[in-house]
Amino acid sequence: MADDQRVYSDEEFGLILRKAADLASRAESSATSSGGLTLTEMKSAAAQAGLDPALVERAARMLTATTMASPLERLTGGPLRLKHEARFPIKLDENSAALLLSAVRITAGLAGRRDVGHSSSMGMTWHDGGDLESLGITARPEEEGTTVSVALDRRCLLGVVALVSGVAMFFAFLFSVFALYAETPALGVGGLVAGIGGVLAAARGYWASSTRKVRERISVVMDAIEQTLGKPATEVSAPDKVEDGVAAPRST
Repeated sequence: MADDQRVYSDEEFGLILRKAADLASRAESSATSSGGLTLTEMKSAAAQAGLDPALVERAARMLTATTMASPLERLTGGPLRLKHEARFPIKLDENSAALLLSAVRITAGLAGRRDVGHSSSMGMTWHDGGDLESLGITARPEEEGTTVSVALDRRCLLGVVALVSGVAMFFAFLFSVFALYAETPALGVGGLVAGIGGVLAAARGYWASSTRKVRERISVVMDAIEQTLGKPATEVSAPDKVEDGVAAPRST
């Protein structure tokens, strides 16, 4: 322990003050970061720093939850299914549901795709009619507001990628056995390993890249939904401004 009767010089006094301030700063930083921050707190801090809170919310939606990813998702470079839910403190009626369906069609639909949608006072449903990647959006009224779910199923696309990769690996096997192995066994084995490894790396790279794109697509859709409903959302579960669309006639 320090001696209470010791006399410190002015230089030592300055060093002690700086050290105490440094320790206090570390303790405050540790106490602040231990509990983490909610999305609302991050948006508030961003607004104080001069950043657009909407961009913070969009970045939070685009954030890949690598710590929650399964071993299969880490191996393939992305999940087979993506789902995002948000709760809005506003009740849907027939007009707002039709407006929401129009905004979804404008932002989520792709040229040349067949979409199926329906809206009423009981909610809204929409499906893009995709064969390889199936995107579906539902909005259902609840007692305290409206819950919007955006789900993307990519299992069919994974099957196509696996089929193409299997054919590529088969041809790599044939080339290694009948062309390279005939020269030297070592060259054949090396060519086989390199060929199969290259195909797997290319397939994983494609899947990871396409996963980022669909996350961005979902984020754009959620931005449009939030603008259409006109209220900030409460994040329910996750996982990346367009103008509001004009209400379109309901279709089935």
